[in-house]
Amino acid sequence: MENRKYQFLIEEKPEGLHISSQITEEGELVTIRLHVESKEEQIFLPTVCSVVVPACEIHEIWSPKIHLIKALNLDWFQYLKKTNGFTGAPVQCLIGIDNQNRAALGISDTLNTFEFQAVPVEETGEYAFRICMFMEEHIPKKTYDVELRLDLRRLPYYRVLDEMAAWWEKEKRNHPAAVPADAKEPMYSTWYSFHQMVEEKALLKQCRLSRELGCRSILLDDGWQTEDGNRGYAYCGDWQNATSKIPDMAAFVKKVHDLDMKVIPWYSLPFIGEKSENFSNFQDMLIDPDAKRQWHVLDPRYPKVREFIISLFEQALDEWDVDGFKMDFIDEFVVTPFGGKEADPRRDFESFHEAADCMMKECTSRLKAKKPDILLEFRQTYNGPMMRSYGNIFRAVDCPFDAVENRVRVTDVRLLCRNSAVHSDMIMWHPKDTVESAALQIINILFSVPQISMRLDELSKEHQEMLAFYMGIWKKYRDPLINGTFEPLNPISRYNVIKGACNGQLACVWHENAVVMLEQIYEKMLFVNGTAIGKLYLDCKESAGRYEIRCYDCTGHLLKKEQATVEAGFKQYEVPPSGVLEFCRI
Repeated sequence: MENRKYQFLIEEKPEGLHISSQITEEGELVTIRLHVESKEEQIFLPTVCSVVVPACEIHEIWSPKIHLIKALNLDWFQYLKKTNGFTGAPVQCLIGIDNQNRAALGISDTLNTFEFQAVPVEETGEYAFRICMFMEEHIPKKTYDVELRLDLRRLPYYRVLDEMAAWWEKEKRNHPAAVPADAKEPMYSTWYSFHQMVEEKALLKQCRLSRELGCRSILLDDGWQTEDGNRGYAYCGDWQNATSKIPDMAAFVKKVHDLDMKVIPWYSLPFIGEKSENFSNFQDMLIDPDAKRQWHVLDPRYPKVREFIISLFEQALDEWDVDGFKMDFIDEFVVTPFGGKEADPRRDFESFHEAADCMMKECTSRLKAKKPDILLEFRQTYNGPMMRSYGNIFRAVDCPFDAVENRVRVTDVRLLCRNSAVHSDMIMWHPKDTVESAALQIINILFSVPQISMRLDELSKEHQEMLAFYMGIWKKYRDPLINGTFEPLNPISRYNVIKGACNGQLACVWHENAVVMLEQIYEKMLFVNGTAIGKLYLDCKESAGRYEIRCYDCTGHLLKKEQATVEAGFKQYEVPPSGVLEFCRI
């Protein structure tokens, strides 16, 4: 590479295409503008370019779709490559062992599909950000323009990713939706606690109990819309309130509102089941008509399909006065292989991406016109920059019982979500679990908005105390936990130390036997022990002054209170597993 910090290459270019590039360098921030042109309109065949950097001081990789795997050699994991407006995000970041960025690359086009991944080049000892364009949707065009943002600055990787998200936001397509206050309040979810077997009386009881814990909404998950309880989506598509589970949805919503809570029902947005009454109206407007299952994906390129879907949500707002929607499986519009008719004059779009984007824009616009503070929840991996223009809540993808995966997933989402509300997957544990072990389910997701999915009246007294204590801790320190700076350290170690700060408060959770570095002084400091070891190792850059220090176990019982001076240097504190230390300046 002749001592260059990077090299841009066109690796594969089909005949008939002319590709020009314009490179602008502002220090170690590089913009590469690509212009692809054909003399006449044609289908652009796959085209590959790459940005190559030396593999110096690079020891881990961050990708929005990797989850637990933060290893560098991932080129054989095919599903990780695909990104478009409805799955993943077009960014990769190579990181040093010091949590500093070494090279991050982002793509300005957040709608169309790319195969995009940083891969090792064994022959030269380098890493190549390899980008394959025009992989899907073979629609004729004459020109195409895209920008690549290469960030080589030695900054914390989480700051580089945050600035990448801010760069996307400048594009009108990616302007983030407003976030109502209730989007950042804890919620009760029915999924793990009831699955499809919901029942009105039991739900109202959970609403009352969860409201006491600070929950402000109930996510009414799959099951409310059908008598069926066998999982699957064969009955999706009618979305009428005519089941024995909740006989009168409007009346149920009113009862929940009287408890000062909101109602957010689940919809599998693209699915229509063969056992629904509406299936006969759309059985020739499907992406996957030959799918070997009892439900299918509607084709958004038909205006009739888009209007049908949007009207379902409008009807629920008008007739039931719900407060939002959990819109599930949105990515199926663009990730489901097409097996229907190649041409149909009833369609008004050729592109699945553009049709789905049109539908979501119109849907959210019409819903917000009726209820400006509507709550719209999407789920990982459809949480990229374009999706933030539609929804205001982004939840970690399902990982029942897996506290570590929940932590990694909410952290991955937060790194690109900026002010959008990021929610945990619904937390659950076995009723006979030890209280310290059960506490890890909520400790691991403190830097997100908690969703609870346990039958609260069936919890033991110890578990109830633990949950109430940690919900209180979350409320007390919500600003540093979800509204302040966000420093998730060591992706390769699954973010084993996470810190947040806001308005003179610090919140820190550590998940391994690690030393917590304290670089500056705060009026209040919260340290939560996410390990089985009863110690906090704190290394202060400077003397922080005198504090009242309180130590609690995971059920909220005060174990020790003392006044002490926090000096510069290394200090060891006793704190039980799953316990808490609070420092309040005197």
